[in-house]
Amino acid sequence: NDMTGLPAELGQLSKLEVLDVSNNSLTGLPLELSNLTQLKTLDLSGNDYSEYDLGLIRGKLVNTKIVVTK
Repeated sequence: NDMTGLPAELGQLSKLEVLDVSNNSLTGLPLELSNLTQLKTLDLSGNDYSEYDLGLIRGKLVNTKIVVTK
């Protein structure tokens, strides 16, 4: 996959439970992902995202399993 970014509108999918965007070319993460309070799994493996962005999102999604192998 070749996605370089995610739309901020993803944060409006309040009932989303799994988001797998692994093995893309993501360089940033929209902070709106932290609105996905029903999210059980977020797979960011194989991307080059900002650790700062991830830290902010992780702080809000405390019940979400976040997979982050690079």
